[in-house]
Amino acid sequence: MIKKRHFYIVIGILLAGFIVGSFLDLQINQALYSQGNMFGVIMAAFGTYPCYAGLSFTAGGLLITSLKKKDLHIAWRIISWFLVALGYGLSVYLGSKDVPSVNGFDNKQLLLPTMAINVFIFAGFGALGFLVCKKGDMNTLWIALMVMAVVFIVALIPTSYLIKLVIHRPRYRFVVNSGTVGFCNWWETCKDYKNYINGDLELYGHVITKEEFKSFPSGHSGSAAIMMMVLPYLSMFFKKLKGKETMMFYIGFAWTLLMMFSRMLVGAHFLTDTCMGALIVVVVVYIGHEIATRKGLIYKDEYHPQQQEAVQQ
Repeated sequence: MIKKRHFYIVIGILLAGFIVGSFLDLQINQALYSQGNMFGVIMAAFGTYPCYAGLSFTAGGLLITSLKKKDLHIAWRIISWFLVALGYGLSVYLGSKDVPSVNGFDNKQLLLPTMAINVFIFAGFGALGFLVCKKGDMNTLWIALMVMAVVFIVALIPTSYLIKLVIHRPRYRFVVNSGTVGFCNWWETCKDYKNYINGDLELYGHVITKEEFKSFPSGHSGSAAIMMMVLPYLSMFFKKLKGKETMMFYIGFAWTLLMMFSRMLVGAHFLTDTCMGALIVVVVVYIGHEIATRKGLIYKDEYHPQQQEAVQQ
């Protein structure tokens, strides 16, 4: 389990990065930008897969626990199955969407074959979750998996969709390559973005779409942060990882920083975009964890309300 201070350290680093980026976003991207950098492209196409694999694993575990938990009310059983289908469906859909998009290999013909492959890849992780949880304590694991599934999905939504629908910040690559729109800070939106996506302006050989105005926040960074927050939970399923939660947490944080760097490298995001994408997830998951822990839904043996300074994940 992880002590609170480790979460505070990560939150502090992300906040510091966000503040620095608020003043130096443009200068940082000017120094890092490498159009078409293969490392950045590969990270954009496949860097989210660990997150989606974790979501599929959770879905598989939730399926078996909901089936074997005999006293589970029919309403909760239906909710569980809905989350199973949603979790697996999101894994396949979002993973397949990343590969052919302009953020990835920019080839729409890759969509169907990628989706067909991902059906099997994430089914495999779902099967792993199914088998790992099959012999566990159904009551404890079902609750833990329900919390994980809800937090997974809730954390994905604001970074991947909702905020982007409000703030139409142009990506740095668009600012540089189009020559038609200037740099915008994270609190600004491109007021004329509809004119660009409805016009005949072409970039990278195709007509401009809304994707070029979804810079803030970074969904890829948020997905990496979800993996960082979920990795410590693996100790609930794999006994060999017991006591290694802090190490797993910082491995996930290193992956998150690598993802953030890769997104700036290809001009898809600014520092503030990546820090906010990760920060939203860390805060959402941490709050969800605290609520579940205080209510005794998870980590019942380790948590003692009268010793709140020792609360751990």
